[in-house]
Amino acid sequence: MTVALDSAMMLAMSSDNARSGGTWHDGWYIVPWQVIFRDVDAFGHVNNAVYLTYFEWARAQLWFALTGAAGLPTDIGFIVAHAEVDFRLQIGMEPIDICIRISEMRGTSFDTVYEIRKGGGNVAATGKVVVVLFDWKAQTKMPISDELRNKVHAFQQETPKSI
Repeated sequence: MTVALDSAMMLAMSSDNARSGGTWHDGWYIVPWQVIFRDVDAFGHVNNAVYLTYFEWARAQLWFALTGAAGLPTDIGFIVAHAEVDFRLQIGMEPIDICIRISEMRGTSFDTVYEIRKGGGNVAATGKVVVVLFDWKAQTKMPISDELRNKVHAFQQETPKSI
C-alpha cells in the first residue's frame, strides 16, 4: 500500500467517519460525514478539491452496499473515467450528507450523480462521475452484469428499463 492510502485508511478508521456505510432514502444512498479540519482551507471553508474525495468516499460505500464487499481497496471493481463538480454553497466544519445514486448505465460504464447537502437539506454541491467496471487481474474493462443492474434498480426503487 502507498503512504497516502495508508494515511487515508488510518484517518477513516480512527475518526467519527469510520466506515459505517449509509442509508437508502428516496432513491439516494446517503452517507453522513463530519467535515474535519484537514478538509478546510485558510478561508475556513472546504477546499474545492476535497469535494471529489467526498464523492469517492460515498461511491466506495455505495459499491460495498451493492456488492456486499468487505470494504477493502481491492474490492473496488471500477475505475474513474470522468468527474465534474458544480459548487453552490460554502461548507465549513459541519456535518454534511453525501448523497449518491446511479443514473445512466451503459455496457461497461455508469454515471454516479451526487448532491452534497448541508443541514436543512441545502444543496452545497452537485456532481457526476463516470466509472468503468474494471477487471484488475486482466487489466480490462468488463460488462455490467444483469445482477448488478437489478440491484441498482431495486435499491433505488426504480423500474428497470428494457435494453
